[in-house]
Amino acid sequence: MEPSSDAAAPSYPHVPIGEILEQIRAHDAGKPRKHVVILGAGMAGLVAGYELRQLGHHVEVLEASPRLGGRVMTHHFKDGTYAELGAMRIPASHDYTRYYIGQMGLDPKWINFINSTNSGFWDLHEVIARTNQAQAKIYPLFTFSEYLKQTTPSGGAILGLLLDSLINTLTEAEKASMFAGRADTDFLTYLSTLSLGDFLVQSAGADSRTVIGVFTSLEVWWDKALTMFLRDEMVGTGTGLQTLEGGLSQLPESVGAELAKLGGVIRKGQEVLRIKRLEHQAEIAVRDRDSGKIEDRRCDFLFCTIPFSVLRRLELADFSYGKLSAIRGMTYANATKVALDCRERFWQEPKYGIFGGSSIADHIQRQTYYPMDKLPRIPLAAAPPAAFAQTPRRFAGLHTAALQDPRIDVAAFRAAATADDAKIPGALLGAYCWDQDARRLGVLGDAERARVVVEGIRRFHPEIESYVEDHASIDWEEFEWTGGAFAFLRPGEIEAFFGDAIRPEGRVFFAGEHCSTDQAWIQGALIAALRAVDQLVST
Repeated sequence: MEPSSDAAAPSYPHVPIGEILEQIRAHDAGKPRKHVVILGAGMAGLVAGYELRQLGHHVEVLEASPRLGGRVMTHHFKDGTYAELGAMRIPASHDYTRYYIGQMGLDPKWINFINSTNSGFWDLHEVIARTNQAQAKIYPLFTFSEYLKQTTPSGGAILGLLLDSLINTLTEAEKASMFAGRADTDFLTYLSTLSLGDFLVQSAGADSRTVIGVFTSLEVWWDKALTMFLRDEMVGTGTGLQTLEGGLSQLPESVGAELAKLGGVIRKGQEVLRIKRLEHQAEIAVRDRDSGKIEDRRCDFLFCTIPFSVLRRLELADFSYGKLSAIRGMTYANATKVALDCRERFWQEPKYGIFGGSSIADHIQRQTYYPMDKLPRIPLAAAPPAAFAQTPRRFAGLHTAALQDPRIDVAAFRAAATADDAKIPGALLGAYCWDQDARRLGVLGDAERARVVVEGIRRFHPEIESYVEDHASIDWEEFEWTGGAFAFLRPGEIEAFFGDAIRPEGRVFFAGEHCSTDQAWIQGALIAALRAVDQLVST
């Protein structure tokens, strides 16, 4: 399948997938085949290996953990249900991710990821209301702009309105600069100094910021760089969301299987302890996790996708000061997820009528997502132009269930559902929370996390405890091989570190979502991987 060069949205200033693959082939033509060792079998490492092996290069992938996929992690329960403990949704504009899903033959498994519907609950300010009642029942409890109360349905809508208004002042050249990690105009330099929280106070006031934070769960991220959110808004990361029936881990597993078929070698349980840059090679020390044996190796070319949060604790020799500064300085955000395996999908019964989407709370679990697998196959309706005109580019807040996608017709799901549909097992993503909330939940043991999350959900689903059969959770900051959920930067960091982050160190090349301006997404990992592959084959 040859990718289309115009697959991405016009407002997304990046190199389309078709163009970068053509560029890689052109730069590789006529050069000797290389021996490449890849550190990390997440999406960046696997796709880099797959593309290099297709070009005929010799590839060996070393992975410290016993599994492939990195932060793409689908947990399967014994009864056949599953939940995403890592990446869980793919926007329409993410052409790199969609291309590889097609390449792996996974297109038939696409299903819609429903961020929010009117049937979900808001549990905020000690008031519980359905999503479409929030404006009437919850807004009056907050003191903020009467105009915003009347014209926006949620705090997420306010955020989208403010971000879109700012984006509309940017030139196309400034947008392109932002996606290159640069601030090369006075206005961009100013924006690079702002945190999300400061921007919201300046543009809408502290009271409006409070409403936005509660409705979107973003209040733990007021210190993050405004430009991170602007880029996500320009890309439209909440628009046309989809996922894979059976779980997103099928993507890295399929890429790994194809890489092996092509003759690439993947070795698990191989922990890198040291990386040294040499004049025409790289040297690594690798410990086998089973035997404990440490092996020193020299590599002609090294491709490093290890997160900087983990690379920070390795011994790094003869790297530039700029690279070391980027490794030290990049901020990582935390996320904790708790999945609850339920023997029946009680939320689909007429009492609730919930088919996908989410419920949002200001309690510890913050965001609860209902499973989208095994739903009646109802195509998304075409949204009327008026709905799009009154809605921000993305129908949801950044990584949140802030707004309802106007294309979703919940009534159609109800009409197509049968009584038996609610009787099969289903896995709730009981909690998805970030940073301070993630740490406060993450310090608990697995069983206690589940108990606390069930207590929170009982406020709007009183019967939930009687349905929970099993649970699983992860605190990504405590996970040995990531040390954080994803790179998510403070003001000025992208401009200070991005150039050094992506720059090769001799024959050591770098990739991963942290080496992109689409941080926290599979798309970012893949963009960084193909950029680094191009750097490598051009050598």
